[in-house]
Amino acid sequence: MKNILNSICAAIILIGIISCEDTRDPIVSPNGFELRKDATVTSPSVLTQATATDIFGKFEWDSANNGPATVSSYTLQVFDHNDTSLSNPVEYTGNGLVISPTSRKATLTVAEFNTLLNGLPTFKCSEMDVDVRIKSVLGINPNPYIQYSNPINVKVTAYSLKLPVMAFVKAGNTPSTEPRIAASTPTSNTDYVGYMYLEPGNYKFYQPDACQDFTTPTIYGGGGTAGSLSSATSAPSIAVATAGHYLVKANLSNNTYTLTPFTTFGVFGTATRSGLGTGFQVPFDYDAATKTWTKEMDLIRGKKFKFKSNLWTGTLVVPPLPNPPYAPGTASSSVSILGKTATPFSLEENSTAGQGDITVPGTDDGTRDKYKIELDVSKPRNYTYKLTIVPN
Repeated sequence: MKNILNSICAAIILIGIISCEDTRDPIVSPNGFELRKDATVTSPSVLTQATATDIFGKFEWDSANNGPATVSSYTLQVFDHNDTSLSNPVEYTGNGLVISPTSRKATLTVAEFNTLLNGLPTFKCSEMDVDVRIKSVLGINPNPYIQYSNPINVKVTAYSLKLPVMAFVKAGNTPSTEPRIAASTPTSNTDYVGYMYLEPGNYKFYQPDACQDFTTPTIYGGGGTAGSLSSATSAPSIAVATAGHYLVKANLSNNTYTLTPFTTFGVFGTATRSGLGTGFQVPFDYDAATKTWTKEMDLIRGKKFKFKSNLWTGTLVVPPLPNPPYAPGTASSSVSILGKTATPFSLEENSTAGQGDITVPGTDDGTRDKYKIELDVSKPRNYTYKLTIVPN
């Protein structure tokens, strides 16, 4: 009897130990959770800039049921309904996502939802069939526990966030492969601009749709006066007589354009040589294969410079002076000045003195370092530069 009692006690203790171990190591399981869309908010089927600040939709969902009591983090995802692999979702983590111990909500504006749609690799300007779901994450990398809510389907037409562009097309060429000019914002049509090399010939401007599809473009030729544009079918071509580099601009508000030739891009400023004004620059060489302007030259540490395009009325003569040789400002006219933006190695038109200056790395102690400088203005409104130090 004593042995039987001992066996019973041992069994009870073992069961208790196992029970405690189970309590200490709970096992999570995918029990799901539900996402709901507020039916009192009618989502527009067509998104526009004019309604950008309106509410697109409100969503709320249950706490993810991972089995034992747990606290998950949440993000809202949008993905193409036809993306059966669900491999390309876009996640929203903006201010409209409000998570508390008692509620989980997301309120998205038209602009916010439109931005998510633009982030999809299958974005198009016509109606899109998309799904919204919530991603629940428990734990941290490398092995988080993930669950997804039910999807909510939405059919909507978004507006493109791409900058409006026009191609300047030589007769007989394909618009989609020709150089382009771009406006400054998605809603602007007054300040199209771009740098390009043009051959002699007859040209017209081709305006694609908002998604930059040239299938049914609007075509602009010359107007009734010099520098004017017309979309009439009978509008004549714009003649380019001389091959060379041009700064091309267009304004579709007043239907005007300009083709301004320039000889070279280069740099100017105290980083190149003290005491020289903006008219004196170090000219670069153009590489037609890479469509970049390049130069190896000395720059003074801690000093500043900008890029400049110029047109020389005669032969460009660079005096053979050291550190580095520069082109004098006589017999030339300035076409444009490019300065830096808040984005590293990005440039924009900026002729304001003291703004947009690029500072050479290092302490301003008069020391010079040789750099290879590369400038790329072949992509409209996306001008970039690169500085690479050249070893001694």
